[in-house]
Amino acid sequence: MSGSWTFTRRIGAALVASWGAALAILVASLLAVRSVHLGNESLQRELILQELEVDRLSKSFHAKVLHGRSFALTRETLFEEQMAADREAFLATAERLRPQLLENPGARLLEVLVHAEREHEEAMQRWLWGQPRSLGRREADALLREQLGPVRADVEAALEKLARYSDVRLVQNFEQELLDDRRALRFILTAAVLGMLGMMTLAWVLVRKVRPLHREAQDSEQRFRLLVEGVQDYALYLVDAQGRVASWNPGAERIKGWKAEEVLGRPTSIFYTPEGVAAGEPVRELARAERDGSLRTEGWRVRKDGTPFWAEVIYNTLRDERGALKGYAKVLRDVTERRRAMRTQHLFAEAGRIFNQLLDPDRTADELMRLIVPEVADGCLLFMVEPGQGLRLRAVVHASAEKEQLLRVLMERHPPPPDASYGSSWVVRTGRSERIEKMADKVLGRVARDDEHLRTLRQLELTSVLTVPLTVGEQTLGALTLLSSRPERLFTMSDQVFMEELAGRLALALDNARLFQEAQQALELIGIASHDLGNPLNALQLLLARLRRLEPEREPQRVREGLAAALRHSQRLGQLLHNLLDLSRLSSGKLTLEVSRVELTGMVREVVERHAEQAHEAGCEVTFEADEAIEGWWDRLRLERVVTNLLSNALKFGRGKPVEVRLEQVDGHVRLTVRDHGPGIPLEAQRRIFERFEREKSTSRQAGFGLGLYIVRQLVEAHGGTIRVESTPGEGAAFTVELPKSRHVGEEPEPRSSHEPH
Repeated sequence: MSGSWTFTRRIGAALVASWGAALAILVASLLAVRSVHLGNESLQRELILQELEVDRLSKSFHAKVLHGRSFALTRETLFEEQMAADREAFLATAERLRPQLLENPGARLLEVLVHAEREHEEAMQRWLWGQPRSLGRREADALLREQLGPVRADVEAALEKLARYSDVRLVQNFEQELLDDRRALRFILTAAVLGMLGMMTLAWVLVRKVRPLHREAQDSEQRFRLLVEGVQDYALYLVDAQGRVASWNPGAERIKGWKAEEVLGRPTSIFYTPEGVAAGEPVRELARAERDGSLRTEGWRVRKDGTPFWAEVIYNTLRDERGALKGYAKVLRDVTERRRAMRTQHLFAEAGRIFNQLLDPDRTADELMRLIVPEVADGCLLFMVEPGQGLRLRAVVHASAEKEQLLRVLMERHPPPPDASYGSSWVVRTGRSERIEKMADKVLGRVARDDEHLRTLRQLELTSVLTVPLTVGEQTLGALTLLSSRPERLFTMSDQVFMEELAGRLALALDNARLFQEAQQALELIGIASHDLGNPLNALQLLLARLRRLEPEREPQRVREGLAAALRHSQRLGQLLHNLLDLSRLSSGKLTLEVSRVELTGMVREVVERHAEQAHEAGCEVTFEADEAIEGWWDRLRLERVVTNLLSNALKFGRGKPVEVRLEQVDGHVRLTVRDHGPGIPLEAQRRIFERFEREKSTSRQAGFGLGLYIVRQLVEAHGGTIRVESTPGEGAAFTVELPKSRHVGEEPEPRSSHEPH
């Protein structure tokens, strides 16, 4: 019969039914899988973007706080502009984040954060414009911390809650995606088994239909993997419950230097410093993350090549449906540069406080070096160019007292060679910085001058060295050398740029301090000079007024005595004026020697005879001895000034006792010795009496203003000679001048300026 169910028809009906069932199962599977994966992929992208926006909020707020503090302490408009820009960035980020957090509690947390930031901004503005500008830096900093600390803590607490909320949502989405994948896979397998049991004859159809689903699942997983791998600024990887690496993204490879095949299955302790591993940091952090569900921390980590970096790490615990620990999701970021920037801003602010105090150069340099050590370096050396002495070590600071003493001994025994092609001498000579990022033993071998020097250098345990010049305009005042003894502190190009800027400010501060001291000395000189010039001038005027009232025929003796006294006062006045004139020329570098042939013996004898009356008044017997007539090429007027100042000094301090002057030739040099038998000069004073405005106490009322011996030294050195003093307290003092006789009598030398090197 045509309407009966034949086998063919039955087979056809079963085939159609099987195709329908298979098609229904296939369509349902495709729709379920596609909806699950598309939803998860979109949500995952949104959550990662939210995480990044929350991190930008934190950066903007902390940058605003840092610039606000800098503006409060310095009142520089640059920091105010940067503070305003940071707040605008904060508000713009909050507006971008607001549409993504429409649901509670995310929207509520964001509103709390924006409200707390607004209160912080209002408190900051009230504080900035409510405090007087005369307020000191430390007082302003203390008030700033006291008054704005609570509102800043509110903002940071709101940021922490919002960040924790984003982290929790991201982890929950990770977990949800894993659960959805498993459910989808179970659904597909169940459908496949049912289809195979329902229609064995159409197995090939089901296989062909299942394969596209499997490929789509792989594509979805691949898209998610590409999304994770596309994040280059963060290391995203999974750690199993035993603390071993389970996954690795390219960002982790870029930051840490390890490839995936090198770290998969290995413990995370390989990323920690040896000190951190010894202290149990890896185990402790995993335990805290398991206990609290998440953990945010910062600390030192090491790359594959052993170089350390400062990392910010977020742990999120992964658990299954039953709450059993499955592992940890870790997000790591290298924040070394951010930390360095914060330290740089802090150091610049502290350095500005030091530089603005106009301290004396030694104290300014000492305070700055104490600030650098140990914040930037473990040790610091300051070299300064001393006139006529070359490069000299001015200060040494080290975090270790033992190594500081070792550095001092090392510099005393092995000072920097002036013609070296490395180190501080080279930096001062070229005006360029020198940086040795990694100090190898072979470098020490090239620098060391002998085995003892090499052993001492090795005891310092140097890992990195940076030397920068102290430059003002085109003049290099010295060099600043930074030493590191820790492997995690290697000086980079960023450190070099920062220290060059800081060294430039230090050089400017030292030069300003020097100019300030010279201005003070000039004012002091004006006051003292007006006083010391006024004494003989007043006395001279009184004597001349008295002589005017005398009658020479009736009182010849008193007239002669008055004229003699007037002559002495005029001689003293002339000596003071000559000293001031020489000081002016020496300070400006315009003193030029008028060299001619001088019979030195006769000239010294004339000066001694000229002081006979002054010696009589002082109760001193002056004796002069000379081996023979000595001739040479010198500036007669300036040598007379040398002898006059030395003899006047001896008569002033050796009152009532003999004064001896001796002139002799020794080994091609002329030696002049002026000896008194007064109270003598203490040892600590013998090194400074040749400086400007330095003088020892005298019983004479005419103590002078401390220029005589300074001018003597300058004039002697301008002739290429030397001067020294030998004295024992209570036994007098002997000043010895040695002048070269390098030219033959009759040979016309070239004039020489005092500012030329000698």
